[in-house]
Amino acid sequence: MTLKWEEWNQKIIENVHGKVYFYRDLYEGKHSQLFPRAKNLIEKGEIVDTIVEGRQKAINVQTPYIMANISKLIPEIPAMFVARSIGQMNSSITSTEEQNEDANEETDEIIEGGQGTGNTEIDNLQQELINQIEKNSKLTLKHWTNVVQHQIDGGLVGVPWNDERGLRIDFKQRDVYFPHEDELGVDLAYERTINGEDYLHVYRERVEGGDLKTTHFLYTIENEKLTEVEESAAKEILGIDELENTYKGRSRPFVVYWSNEETFMNPLGVSCLKNQEGKQDEINWTLTRSAIVYERNGKPRIAVSKEIMQALKETAHERYGDESKIDHRDLEITTFDENGKAMEVIQIDITKIGDLQWVKDLMKLMFIETKTSEKAVDFYLDEGGGGAQSGVAKFYDLFISIVKAEQIQGEYIYFLQQLFENCLWLANQDDSTVIIEEPEITLKSMVPISRKELIEENTIAFSGGTQSLETTVRRNNPHASEEWIQEEIARIEEEKMSDDSSSLALGRRTLQNFLDNRDENGNPIQNDVVDDE
Repeated sequence: MTLKWEEWNQKIIENVHGKVYFYRDLYEGKHSQLFPRAKNLIEKGEIVDTIVEGRQKAINVQTPYIMANISKLIPEIPAMFVARSIGQMNSSITSTEEQNEDANEETDEIIEGGQGTGNTEIDNLQQELINQIEKNSKLTLKHWTNVVQHQIDGGLVGVPWNDERGLRIDFKQRDVYFPHEDELGVDLAYERTINGEDYLHVYRERVEGGDLKTTHFLYTIENEKLTEVEESAAKEILGIDELENTYKGRSRPFVVYWSNEETFMNPLGVSCLKNQEGKQDEINWTLTRSAIVYERNGKPRIAVSKEIMQALKETAHERYGDESKIDHRDLEITTFDENGKAMEVIQIDITKIGDLQWVKDLMKLMFIETKTSEKAVDFYLDEGGGGAQSGVAKFYDLFISIVKAEQIQGEYIYFLQQLFENCLWLANQDDSTVIIEEPEITLKSMVPISRKELIEENTIAFSGGTQSLETTVRRNNPHASEEWIQEEIARIEEEKMSDDSSSLALGRRTLQNFLDNRDENGNPIQNDVVDDE
């Protein structure tokens, strides 16, 4: 059953995706616009949100609206772990020499025609195609963004495209995704402005009769009402040749949706910030209320007797004509009353203002409900989190967050593999030599460890025969290019295999070998050799 598009507004989005905009504002720290208590204080002039109102309005108000945005940490901590653990995309298939030669001939023809430059030598066509998809998608820069958006919204959309910009993967926010009720298709709805006009662009994928049919629709928006644009005009506005396309033998959509904490009640997933707004509001309220109390009562005050106060008023009236303009210099010499008191400094104990422990308890509750390790933020609260730690110690301190991140990592890898497979399916339609596969994704450690620990860990694995030389070089040099890694492997293997007459007779890599069997003065070293004669 397809969707009928007759109107477009925020309510339509929220009916499908819930409070997605609310959680985005919560993450971005727009709390003064979300929470009623903050709005009320700002309207009364008790506090001001300097970020929103600006300095000019805040100049007469001393107390700002104070936030401790825990809602920002909750999605970013697993994103940090997952993003740093994703390595390179590797094909599990090696292209034949004939395929590589054909590909090299094609690229040579392109360069001779003046359409390209650079190194055109292709060693593995399948791997090169995967690398191009990765580069066109700018995937290395998207991992952290993808996971954060997935956590905030409760879902993420991936779409493979093949156009003038090349074969690539585009990632979209959840609110453009509208699945069909019978689960045989999906609509992606984008609000676009083209040549100054507002349009709704709907891209539909639907399985019909065992084939996948894709269709573009374009609607004008007027007072939230939609009117479909005619086919010829829609082609011209969108800049595409055909609005419809059919992929024979394709039984599922190209669009892939990744949900967060999917349940039967929430098949599209939920935000990791769901039900955290109340505790976030209370944290901000407690901190801001403490700031107001301190502003009003934290400054020292001077108390004097009634007689002294009256004398000060009379002096101010004689000098300035106004009793309220009391000069503090008149307090330098004064008299005592009958009890021996003249003036007294009054200041409350500011250490008793506020309740930081209550704030910490609320933070702990948020961490428990969202499966976030307290140690992930203790580095900020406890001046470094206890000093230097080994990778194993960090692992157990961050255990809950790492377990959560590993689940997200597994889902994210599956999400990427499905999208790469869909891209290769599209490439196969143009070139039958392209093999449709799910590429292998190399993983790195989530927990940062020292360079020394990293090398020791991989060296032990390699020496024990449980890890290959290539994997060892990759893990020891996680940021190295593919070309450098292959050259380094070749250098290591070459050094292992290199033997000469000296090394065979006297062993490899001794000081005498390097000195060509001469002593430090350059004289030949005499070896004890028995002459048969």
